Amino acid sequence: MSAYTFTRSARNPRAVAWVVLWWIILLAIYFALNAAPIIVLVLACISLPALFDIGAGSTSEFQITQAQIKWRSGRRGGHLPRGQLKSVRLDTRLDLSLRMTLITYQGGKVRLPYECVPPTDTIIAALTAHDIPHERHHFTLMS
Repeated sequence: MSAYTFTRSARNPRAVAWVVLWWIILLAIYFALNAAPIIVLVLACISLPALFDIGAGSTSEFQITQAQIKWRSGRRGGHLPRGQLKSVRLDTRLDLSLRMTLITYQGGKVRLPYECVPPTDTIIAALTAHDIPHERHHFTLMS
């Protein structure tokens, strides 16, 4: 069976569009509504991590092989041998993002960084194809 690999770049058009839209809104607030510069500056700081990731060309990666599950996001990363993996829990959060948690036989939980998690349909198909037990939970507050 072939390995499943998912890669995401911070320089995708959707991420860039959201940052540009945010700055257009900030400029509109400043010029049209005459907002205080300090308020606009504080709101502009929200976009700094995204601007840094876009500028640096950050990527994230998730891979399932017969031997292990591996992930990487910037400098963070890790792997879990398939023999230690009991199941995978997929939680849809209230903001409609997907949280992926690897559950080990020892009872440990490993939460993957959000950037590494593939789209819902894709990850469910990959987990099923690799015979990895998984459970799906919708709209949980805490997991």
